[in-house]
Amino acid sequence: MTKKILSIILICCIVLLAVSVGTYVPRSGENNLSDKDTHSIIVWYTDEAMEPYMNEAAIAYQEKTGIAVSVKLISGLEYLESIQEASLHTEEGPDAYIVNSDSLEKARLAGLASVVEDPEGVLTTDCFPQVALNAVTYNDKLLGYPFTYETTGFFYNDTYLTEMAEKAIEAARDTEAGEEAMEELEEGEEPVSEVSSEDIPAEETITEEAVENKKEEIFPKSLVGLLEFANSYDPAENMETFLLWDVADVMYNYGFAGAYMNVGGTYGDSRDEINIYNTDAMYCLSVYQDFNQFFSIDATEVDYESVEADFVSGKIMFTIGGSNMMNTIEQAKADGTFTGEYGVASIEMLNATLEYKPLSVTTVVVVNEYSEKQEVAEDFARFISCEYAENIYSRSGKLSAHYMETYPVAAMENMMHCYENSVSLPKIVENSNYWILAEMCYTNIWDGSDVNAELMSLSAQVKKEISGEETNESPLETPVVTESYIKEE
Repeated sequence: MTKKILSIILICCIVLLAVSVGTYVPRSGENNLSDKDTHSIIVWYTDEAMEPYMNEAAIAYQEKTGIAVSVKLISGLEYLESIQEASLHTEEGPDAYIVNSDSLEKARLAGLASVVEDPEGVLTTDCFPQVALNAVTYNDKLLGYPFTYETTGFFYNDTYLTEMAEKAIEAARDTEAGEEAMEELEEGEEPVSEVSSEDIPAEETITEEAVENKKEEIFPKSLVGLLEFANSYDPAENMETFLLWDVADVMYNYGFAGAYMNVGGTYGDSRDEINIYNTDAMYCLSVYQDFNQFFSIDATEVDYESVEADFVSGKIMFTIGGSNMMNTIEQAKADGTFTGEYGVASIEMLNATLEYKPLSVTTVVVVNEYSEKQEVAEDFARFISCEYAENIYSRSGKLSAHYMETYPVAAMENMMHCYENSVSLPKIVENSNYWILAEMCYTNIWDGSDVNAELMSLSAQVKKEISGEETNESPLETPVVTESYIKEE
């Protein structure tokens, strides 16, 4: 399909979106705040967990500015349609609202998302990770303020890791002592017939620094390294498996090939940048399939809640989880059901050469283009996503997309590193079901389906939805996995 035809289709889509709810006439330019009632604004959101934070932030903002904020928890069903209906036909339409970044194109085409001015200059990498800024960008324009995020990190039992590091140090010392004894025998020295306790040097104490250095040395640097770790160390007492996670949810699987499944380019909005079916993605998903053979995880018997429980009870060394995993562990530490230590790592490589990039979901505070109070609405958007953001976690359990000087929970800083290395869902309207399609692809591959065929099918489906035409991918040869964890026949 030519770019000319694609442009015609996009124009038609925009017209249909506007006609379906009424005629949208963009307002020109400046906000005449002196001529408008700016003493109150309305803000909508859909996540019930955010209710304490939103209520408290509204009070804090009024105390600071004198402007009342009415925050309303709204059903997420047909959310944008409800916003447009309220904006066009009632006085209760929101001046600002919170939405996931993958809905920004739909919001913009429907006339619901204003380009923000950022008068305070906060939308920079000094305040937010680049992935957050990419998430709020559409057609090279900033359509809101990054608010919260969800992504996945590698959770590990740090107590078990410490024990393994100490044993590794002791084993290395024993090996060194044995080698020295062999050298003495080879040099013809007579063995000592009687040895008293006074002749035996005191065992050097294993310092905390030595343990931390050994932990860093042995910790897996890649996904493949995790398999090699499992092959190299004995499980700790009470530990049933080295790795277990919810393999049925693409949120926790996507990172295996996330770096090589390009849908929409940097900002997820380019219909000319679709590259899913490629050799690197196939290799990564072949390794992903090998994980099932290695750990034998049955997707029908494992869910997220059971994994959380198993990690807390010490049955798992490693797992893949998000902020809810962190919250569960922190609660277990507080009530004494988890007595060890844990950590979160951002593993950024699949193997020595291929990257690992998990999926992330960013919520955005958007200023409604229909609002007559856009300047105030944007100031409140900045307030809740930047100035007051240090309270987000304590009031909601959610993770702020804004950098913090200090994090109330150590793992939060590591989760931020995971977020920095993540990729967002595409914003392309025609691909609004990409999450579902990707999950089906990953599930089929996990269950043993042909990686090449599944990835080709996913790519063809995505391109068909965007172009409206059948797409025939040129078949690629399936790469052969040559990792060290594969035992030779």
